[in-house]
Amino acid sequence: DGSDCVACGRWCHHGPNTVTLLESDEARMGPERLERLTVLHPRPPYFRFIVNDGEACGALDRTVPGHYPCTIYDARPAGCREVEPGSPACLEARALGQLGTSVDFKRP
Repeated sequence: DGSDCVACGRWCHHGPNTVTLLESDEARMGPERLERLTVLHPRPPYFRFIVNDGEACGALDRTVPGHYPCTIYDARPAGCREVEPGSPACLEARALGQLGTSVDFKRP
């Protein structure tokens, strides 16, 4: 149900240029969210990333301590959708306190 993720938020704490968007992600997010929450890398191949302040995903709501909901959960990128509570990527992120290396990003 996602409540475990909201209580943890570890997957969403990582450095800039970590969460990249596929074309399907861009379509799902829509123009307003793309403008507000993404950055286009200035050099080829011009990847689009979720904005990041150097510590956490720009779509993460950090207004309530100990509560980390995603503000774009319905439109979150494919890489985020692959992480399930208790999955190897989830457990690695929890152990490292940040985005782990076990995620295998695949095109849908």
